[in-house]
Amino acid sequence: MTSESTLDAALRRAAAAESLLVATDFDGVLAPFDVDPMAVRPAPGGMESLRALAALPATTVAIVSGRDLEALAVLTSVTEGEPIVLVGSHGAESTSPAVRSAMEAAAVTMEDERRLAALDADISRLVAERHPLAAVEHKTAAVVVHTRGLPRDVAAAALADAREVALAHPGVRILKGKSVLELSVSPADKGSAVTALGRDRGVTARVYVGDDVTDEDVFARMTRPEDVTVKVGPGSTAARHRVDDIPAVVAALEQLLAIRRTTRPAPDRRPRNTPGSS
Repeated sequence: MTSESTLDAALRRAAAAESLLVATDFDGVLAPFDVDPMAVRPAPGGMESLRALAALPATTVAIVSGRDLEALAVLTSVTEGEPIVLVGSHGAESTSPAVRSAMEAAAVTMEDERRLAALDADISRLVAERHPLAAVEHKTAAVVVHTRGLPRDVAAAALADAREVALAHPGVRILKGKSVLELSVSPADKGSAVTALGRDRGVTARVYVGDDVTDEDVFARMTRPEDVTVKVGPGSTAARHRVDDIPAVVAALEQLLAIRRTTRPAPDRRPRNTPGSS
């Protein structure tokens, strides 16, 4: 793990790259957690910096999340036509055709949907009957048990029981996050999605910021010298750099934007005067 000054130098090198990919997780990176998963809002400055980066030449910006694509679009307010790429369901869904094509093998099939329906029913029954303080989130390719805000022992029991239920369903991928247990029927992972997007855009440098276990798939793949991987918060990680919290993420994105603007200024979209115009 490197120092803050080393991260500063790495961001400066990345900002000067001929073609740059900047990708981040959403929850815990751009937005603080909330007991209600749909009540979260991006922290001031983060989305603004990403939108400004996406407006620069030779700069690709992506938000990569375990959220399904529809929820991610709502929470980020990224609309159709914006240059920001959204990657949802750990890569199984995306607004990028290249990512969708690369992750086609991980797409949810009819058999997956049937398996998910059975799993969802069992998890919902478990929570209703034995862990009513926990919450269940239903995704396109997964069911998620949330225990944020619960006493530690109550949360641990709910997650342990949910894991046991999942183990009884073949083909279910168990992903442990912060106060959540995600049970997915898709083999998609964030690392494959980010790699596919970078390859499609022909980028020469990549920056990725994440805070959770599922972000380690990205960190493990981004091993080129010019790659910048940043872990948010404590915990073991394969990332080369670490920042403490969301305000530090926003500061890093603002720094990246300020430097890249000097090397890759935004196209001048102002109307130009033509002969005879005033």
